Amino acid sequence: PVIETAEVPAGRIVAVEVADDEAVAWRAGDGRPCVMARRCPHLDWDLTEAIVDGDELVCHGHGWSLRADGHVFKRNERGREDPKGEIRTWPAREREGWIEADAGIEQQSRPV
Repeated sequence: PVIETAEVPAGRIVAVEVADDEAVAWRAGDGRPCVMARRCPHLDWDLTEAIVDGDELVCHGHGWSLRADGHVFKRNERGREDPKGEIRTWPAREREGWIEADAGIEQQSRPV
């Protein structure tokens, strides 16, 4: 378990730890819990300051989007998505009032 479910309402991003790694917990647009690395791979911005937009966090630094599946991209003014790499994520689920992240499994682990 990384955090109680009540502490992560829709739209909120909360700092957590997965094993010894800094991470954030948040909810995607459909309400499912997500857990990913706490720092944007672009310039190390703290993602607790990001904005939740559906299944993405949008970093406040330069507007990079980080999907719940770990894909990172920059959306240009015409809507084209330019891939920028990946961010570390962990499988997450809710159980018995807690959000759990499986520290033994990394869904994505390639930094930008």
